[in-house]
Amino acid sequence: MRDWGLGGAVGRTGLGLAVVLGQLLGWSGLGATAPAASKPASAGVQCDGPYKGKLLSPKLLYQTLEAHGQWLDHSRSGSHPANLCQADLRNAKLGGMTLERVNLEGANLRQAHLAQANLIQTSLAGADLTSAVLKEANLSGADLRHTRLAGATLTGVIGNEAAFYNAAMAGAQLQESNLERAHFEGADLQATNWTDANVTESYFYGANLSRAVLATADLAGSDFRRTDLSRAVLLRASLEGAQLDGAHLRGARLLEADLEGAFLDGADLREVDARDTGFRGADLRYTRWDGAQLQDADLEEANLENARLVKANLESAQLSLAVLYKATLTQANLRGAHVNRAVLILAQAPGADFTQADLSEIHAPHAVLSGARFDEAVLEAANLVGADLSGAHMQHVELLDVNLQDADLHGTVFVDADFTGARLEGANLTRARFHGAQLSGALGLTQLQLNTACVDEQTSLPTGLTRPAPCPRAEAAAKPSKAPSGKTKKSAPRGHR
Repeated sequence: MRDWGLGGAVGRTGLGLAVVLGQLLGWSGLGATAPAASKPASAGVQCDGPYKGKLLSPKLLYQTLEAHGQWLDHSRSGSHPANLCQADLRNAKLGGMTLERVNLEGANLRQAHLAQANLIQTSLAGADLTSAVLKEANLSGADLRHTRLAGATLTGVIGNEAAFYNAAMAGAQLQESNLERAHFEGADLQATNWTDANVTESYFYGANLSRAVLATADLAGSDFRRTDLSRAVLLRASLEGAQLDGAHLRGARLLEADLEGAFLDGADLREVDARDTGFRGADLRYTRWDGAQLQDADLEEANLENARLVKANLESAQLSLAVLYKATLTQANLRGAHVNRAVLILAQAPGADFTQADLSEIHAPHAVLSGARFDEAVLEAANLVGADLSGAHMQHVELLDVNLQDADLHGTVFVDADFTGARLEGANLTRARFHGAQLSGALGLTQLQLNTACVDEQTSLPTGLTRPAPCPRAEAAAKPSKAPSGKTKKSAPRGHR
């Protein structure tokens, strides 16, 4: 790349340079100054520069940048930094040039070519860089507050600690950029592309990243509090330890992303696609996941206190040691999920599907699990004291050493369930149905309780208890009856009869 920096072209003399600069900048005239340009890019910028609203001639620009180079090098006393505040540099070709610490506040740089330019600590506050090309430019420490960068190309840029506060960057391209510890608070970043970018420990508080593409980007430790990430694509992105409290992620795609130890307190995660995503140890309190896809997600040791997961799909998800205190899992799918040793105190999960789930040693006193399915689930040593399991369905369930004291088992169906070591003191067994169950090893079961249940001949009973009178046959109870019109009524769905 030809060096148009102060160490190269700007350090040369002669009118030939002015002509070259004129070609680079897309200018043809060589007058002292060009006619006044259109309205400055940012009327809000306070500017006392000599070229406010004017188009510099190549010769004058050369002189200005040469003096700036001497100021940078401290090679000449009395030199001063370049002041191009609110200058008109539309379509300027400044690729590879040194503009370090130049004052370009409010400058008009629409569609300018700044590829590989040195813009370290350059002041571009309020500048208009709409559709500008800054590929591989160095923006480290640059001031880009309130800049217009809509549709700009910033692929491969270096911008560590650059300030993009409230910048307008919709549609900008930032693939493979390196923007560590950069500031984007309040910026408009809709539909921006950050694929493979390194944006670790950066700040996006209150920014708009709706529909942004952040696939495989490294965003670890960044601040996304109260940001809008709705429908954003975060496929395989790293968000380890990131702050997303109060963020809006509705409809976002988080497949295989890493959010281990991230903070999402109060975040909106409705309808997200987070299959195979890692949330291990994350703070997910008061989050909303209605309709979310969380198959095979890793939520081990995550805090989901008061989280709302209505109709969420958690099939085969890892929830070991997770905190689901007062969480809402109404009609959630937890088939094959690993929920062992999780805390579900006062959780609400009516109609949830726990088929083949591992629920061993869960701590779920007073949880509401009415109408839930537990077929082939493992509930060994689970604490279900005072839990509502009315109308639940349990077929081939391991209930070894489970604590069901004071639990509501009204209408619950137990098929081939093993109650060895299970505690049933005070449990409500009214109309509970035991088919081939092993009650012989149950603890605390009384004849009064048993007399309210429906127990078939294949169910074994503890020593000293007798089988109660049979309940009306289930087949008769479920037999369709004819409506007055002559049409047969449909029976209730399986598990809800």
